Amino acid sequence: MGKGVKVLDACVFPDTDKEGISEDELIRNIQEAIKTHYKEVKVWNLSISITTPVDETSFSDFAVALDDMQDKYNVLICKSAGNCSNFTIGHPKGKIHQGADSIRSIVVGSIAHKKSNTDFADVDNPSPFTRIGRGPSYIIKPEVVHYGGNAGLNEQNQLVTTGGNSFGLDGSLLQSVGTSYSTPRIAALAAGLYQEMDEEFDPLLLKTLMVHSASYSELLNIPNVERVNQVGFGKPQSVRNILYNSPHEATLILKDEISKGEYIDIMDFPMPDCLAEGDYYSGQIIVTLVYNPILDSSQRAEYSQSNIDIKMGTYDIKKDRDTTRRNILNPVGRDGSKNLLLESAYSKTKMKNNQDDFALKERLLIQYGDKYYPVKKYAVDLSEMTEANQLKYTTKDKKWYLFLKGLFRDHIETKAQLEETDLSQDFCLMVTIKDPTGTKPVYDQVNQKLDEYNFWHNNIKLSNEVNVTFT
Repeated sequence: MGKGVKVLDACVFPDTDKEGISEDELIRNIQEAIKTHYKEVKVWNLSISITTPVDETSFSDFAVALDDMQDKYNVLICKSAGNCSNFTIGHPKGKIHQGADSIRSIVVGSIAHKKSNTDFADVDNPSPFTRIGRGPSYIIKPEVVHYGGNAGLNEQNQLVTTGGNSFGLDGSLLQSVGTSYSTPRIAALAAGLYQEMDEEFDPLLLKTLMVHSASYSELLNIPNVERVNQVGFGKPQSVRNILYNSPHEATLILKDEISKGEYIDIMDFPMPDCLAEGDYYSGQIIVTLVYNPILDSSQRAEYSQSNIDIKMGTYDIKKDRDTTRRNILNPVGRDGSKNLLLESAYSKTKMKNNQDDFALKERLLIQYGDKYYPVKKYAVDLSEMTEANQLKYTTKDKKWYLFLKGLFRDHIETKAQLEETDLSQDFCLMVTIKDPTGTKPVYDQVNQKLDEYNFWHNNIKLSNEVNVTFT
């Protein structure tokens, strides 16, 4: 089969000038389309919304239905954030529309690809019409953005748009604006990744790959605290850039299932020695965790009933532990552990003064705490740690660890006990380790460490061999 994709046009929405449609009918139409074609169509673009902003304390029926379809048919829905006309009257952007609060979907906002004299948004900044997050329970929605056009008002106070390129049913070139145009770009990216990989279709993996690669433009001029709310984790890279590592970085992917009472504690994390050639470990670390939480729509704001906690950092030595004590499962433990994904480990002054590409485009330190966020991402530069923490936690004699633990709300634990079922959740974790100088053999040394520590690992299967590693 040659390169390229086939596009299925599933009619789920009528011409509203001629007839209306209820939310239940819309959901039934979408479900019927997916049910009919899910075996051959795995990535679905949904640029349709219930035109009501999300509720901060409850997930919408539309979102719950979309989640259920994705679980049932093993598909990925790329959902538009929705459009807003508030900019035409000088009001702030509205919250994402119902349906864009879907946990399983990847939700897409819009940024501007160019700017005319009348347009309001600068290039690579949120389009004036794009709706923004966060979603219910403060989850990060949209997760990503792509180019969906620009807009503004002319001297007569009339709406003027600068559209992005698309095509009509007859193949003719069209230009228009909206999150309905940014979302298909993400759907195409997901389909392109799936096509390049010789793997079973895995929505979690595709979501993780796209979010992990996403970054902010150096032209983005909104405050750091607002970035995640307006553009999620940023704009993903191309298929090739997502799947190919340079020799100076390594990406590890861990896909697994974690059950109640279990945890994953990798005490021999393969941190390359070449990043410890000075007094301290250097390098940049990007960590993305995407998981499928257990969902229960009856719990409103607590719709997401499970969580995964992640820690990554250094420790001094391994120590023996008494497994006869309660909650002690592993006979080997860590002494002197420090989680280096915490903002408190880093110097505010160093971060403020650092204006390199990583600081502008990728640095991300979000305090997730006990929030039940289904997508978590961290991006840290070890050179930005406080001097005291560098001395205490990143000297070259330190060992590195990675820790994951599942957490479950009381409601779902009680329900599982009554129904005598086990609680578990699938997850996909990606960790990229980079040498910012572009000179050190990070990829080769990580592979050497994987062999040295007896990890089972292999390259992700692609149509061409690439430097992405499964662990």
